[in-house]
Amino acid sequence: MDNSSRVSLGVSPRVSQISLSGEAESTPQQRGPGPYLVRSRTTYLFQIRMPKDLGGGRASKQIRISLGACPSREARHKADLLAAECRRRFARMRNRRLAGDDRQSDEAEQMFSGETPEEASAEMRGWLKAHLQMLAKDAPAPSQEDSQAFEGWRGLVGIARELAKGPDGNPLIVDNADILKQKYVEKLGGTALPPEAVKPAVEDNPAANAARQQPLATEPAAPAPAAIAKPIPAVQQDEHRDAEGRRIPAFELDRRFVRCPPSTKALFSEVSDDYLAARAAASGAQNKDLKTARFRRDLFIELIGDHPVDTYDAADLQAYINLLAFWPAQQSQRPAAMTAREIIDGNRDLHLKPLSRKALQEGYVSIVKTMIGHKATSLGYNDPFVNVRAWWPQTAAPPVSAEPLSAERISRIFKTGVESGLLDNTILPLLGHLTGRRIGLLIHLKGIDIREKYTGVWVAQTSSITEIGGSWKRVPYKTEASTTFFVLHHLLTEIGFVDWAMAQGDAFLFPELMRLADPSKSASSYMGRLFKRAGIPKNRKEVFHSLRSGQIEDMRDSKIDGRDRRLQAGHAVAVDEHEGYGFKSITEIRARELARLPLNPEIDFSVFQGLDFDQLARRKRTAGRQAKG
Repeated sequence: MDNSSRVSLGVSPRVSQISLSGEAESTPQQRGPGPYLVRSRTTYLFQIRMPKDLGGGRASKQIRISLGACPSREARHKADLLAAECRRRFARMRNRRLAGDDRQSDEAEQMFSGETPEEASAEMRGWLKAHLQMLAKDAPAPSQEDSQAFEGWRGLVGIARELAKGPDGNPLIVDNADILKQKYVEKLGGTALPPEAVKPAVEDNPAANAARQQPLATEPAAPAPAAIAKPIPAVQQDEHRDAEGRRIPAFELDRRFVRCPPSTKALFSEVSDDYLAARAAASGAQNKDLKTARFRRDLFIELIGDHPVDTYDAADLQAYINLLAFWPAQQSQRPAAMTAREIIDGNRDLHLKPLSRKALQEGYVSIVKTMIGHKATSLGYNDPFVNVRAWWPQTAAPPVSAEPLSAERISRIFKTGVESGLLDNTILPLLGHLTGRRIGLLIHLKGIDIREKYTGVWVAQTSSITEIGGSWKRVPYKTEASTTFFVLHHLLTEIGFVDWAMAQGDAFLFPELMRLADPSKSASSYMGRLFKRAGIPKNRKEVFHSLRSGQIEDMRDSKIDGRDRRLQAGHAVAVDEHEGYGFKSITEIRARELARLPLNPEIDFSVFQGLDFDQLARRKRTAGRQAKG
């Protein structure tokens, strides 16, 4: 019997738990490295014993070679391959012995006679080292012809799958199936040639012609062997010229149908599906940002096409940006019955407001670039959009920073909010002005989030997740620094807000807002209406964020340390290595300074005196004009 098939027959069950020094490991119950393997720290050794009929057996020394430091999975994979090679070599040794001296056809084997166990062992060790070096080399890349054939098969199968889905298939693929089918059949048959070379090849190739005419209800049938035995190499992408003979820039072409270079990598849709699945696992499938990302991914595929992920280039990205220059900014102005290109073509005159630069760059383009590079490392391709310089349309308005509010206008906002009789209109502007925190975080405050951190100094701090409607959800903080506590000004204690807020316990301070589908977005809308009623023109960028920025300026004017200003506003602290050290929260001395920060004497804070917060909390927002009182 051939004992080489299972090394464990000649090895103690604990061999994988014995170090090279011969000392037993202290934890024999741990999982061993696997068959044919011995581990010493991070280094693995492959081991096997010569079969008994070749001079081996349990009394013989094992053959060992080092696999080096590598992951356990890689070591087990190499061990399986080396063991298979050993069994093959053992069989050849037996056949060689039976054949006697007839070994002239294998010059390498003449180096060892194989008559003694030592020579047989030395021969095996040499073959194993040579085979291990072969395993370490990368597999040869497929030829250009093979890559083109692979792309053809993958494309035809993808079309068939979309057609099989019926009404759920991708409309871009279903509506253009014939065009796409012809493109991939040409790749499969090796007919991707200039016009003068294509015609004879197609006419003389009945197998390729039949493939073009077959239905795509099922996966395409394999072409005749003669059709793929000698594929014709593809040529470089043809230049496109206009009626006057001038070359058309690549980004002005319809990128859906531009010939791509051969590739065996996954399609963009497949890579982006993995990205979306990973985000869904982390943030939940119902996350609204995930829905937005999926929509923008589908838009890119509809406009540019679904190609192998490593075949996109700068022209694809620029073409996408140029098309989005005419994409309406308002969702209500994009009819659901129209395709993306129909919507874009209908707004070539820009009678509908286009996307802003921020929405275009940080929304539509950024998510596509992230998805493209998602699996660059694991699949082994270069991110095609890295270091690509894009040109942005002049109609994409650049971002405009919020402008500061005057003391008179802040007083007017406070007065209008108190007169509305609504808790959020009354307190949110004051909280934004005194704390410098974002509105999305402020509305998620609960009573238990407020506590006395230092004697006479009250702070507020939201957790990263909170329970809303029976489900745990992420608080919309922008950075981790936003989850640190921030100091509440003594004015909030003097008007009774801190005592009232703590009495709410585990309840939200703004329950009416938290019942809405998107509390942060609704709160921003309500603040916009409040500013409008207070006579603040929207087009001057005097918004709720101006209150937050004003508080940061007030801290700067009061000579508050820059690190403490960032902590109070919820910004990242470590602007350099030195400031990264120390507590990541405000110390007692600094907290007292912030709690007693001088107030602007020109702002009227008297409207907050004597408020009944229970009455304000009971007041419901209704449609139409709000009644006073």
